[in-house]
Amino acid sequence: MSHTEKVQALLSAIDAKRYGKTRNYVSGSVSELGPYVSRGVISTRMVWVYLLARGHSFEEMFGFVQQLAWRDFFQRVWMGLGDGINEDIQRDQEGVKHTAVPAAIAAGTAGIDGIDIGIQRLVSSGYMHNHQRMYTAFLTCNLAGAHWKLPAQWMYAHLLDGDWGSNALSWQWVAGTFSNKKYIANQENINRYTNTQQRGTYLDVEYEQLTEAPVPEVLKPTLDAHEVLPFDDCTSEALMAAVAEKGLPIWDAIIRPNDHRIVICNYYQLSAQFVASQSGSPILLLEPSVFKQYPIASHCVDFMLSLAAEIPHLQVFVGEFEELHAALQAGGSVEVVYKEHPLNRHYRGTEIPRDWLAPEVEGTFSSFFSYWKKVEKSLRKEFKDVRGY
Repeated sequence: MSHTEKVQALLSAIDAKRYGKTRNYVSGSVSELGPYVSRGVISTRMVWVYLLARGHSFEEMFGFVQQLAWRDFFQRVWMGLGDGINEDIQRDQEGVKHTAVPAAIAAGTAGIDGIDIGIQRLVSSGYMHNHQRMYTAFLTCNLAGAHWKLPAQWMYAHLLDGDWGSNALSWQWVAGTFSNKKYIANQENINRYTNTQQRGTYLDVEYEQLTEAPVPEVLKPTLDAHEVLPFDDCTSEALMAAVAEKGLPIWDAIIRPNDHRIVICNYYQLSAQFVASQSGSPILLLEPSVFKQYPIASHCVDFMLSLAAEIPHLQVFVGEFEELHAALQAGGSVEVVYKEHPLNRHYRGTEIPRDWLAPEVEGTFSSFFSYWKKVEKSLRKEFKDVRGY
């Protein structure tokens, strides 16, 4: 099954009503569309339009659509703050003991089954349920005392749906630097939502005890960035080797001298539909500087390239944007087209606006619910206009 077919199948299988009731359970109804949204194959707007054509009431879709809005909210914050999301946003993280990653977290051996199983699946497959992500961040930041950033980078590196804005800001939300308080979960809560039945663990206490709990021995050993981040999986050499293994062509100005309109694809923009709409020659730009700042594991590289392989006539350029731009302009005037994204701000050319869930809701918002209030109003109006009630 191609990725295009897989997306259509996943869209058709969405059960928005059941999602709203079960999404917090690891066995609940989730869409599995996250990797395709994060890689720009489809947008939150496209998912909403698809749902709008179905027979659900707005209330039945409410929980699902609100999660789409969370994605866009995090993107709005990232667009507004840029690299500022790499620092504590609203307040300094309290109780920080180190800036490393607990070794037991990286290995999935923290002794909490509902979390360990999620971590092991993350590292092996790139998937992790959202609730398990929150539990992992809680254990790492609010119990082990790690600053949120490196652990967030570690998780991002393995997620097939990795989006630095969503991931960094979610970790900040759990750590209390982008929320009113730290997020805490005890064993009873974890058992309930992960279908486990553990007892007698260091989390098997009342919530009040967790706020002042000492660091469990199992969480004390730590690993630094070079021990937990997969830098070697996304060096220029590794990327070139992966591209060659997939059989994707490397861009060559000599072979393609008559390209006067280039459409830039990258890790966050792999939409064949977008490329087709721009009537240009697609180039997948893989910038070593981006992957050095935000490294990704080999299974994420493989997923990216498998998506790229379904974009007709795509070629690959491993290097920086300025290098590509200089090579393009050396052959004559070339128009460069790209999709709006926080990591594309150094691009030069024609920027195409992103496909936001509620396009008329603009700006940066300090809280999700101030953003959601405007988005919900906009979507309810659209729902009424389309459905007539």
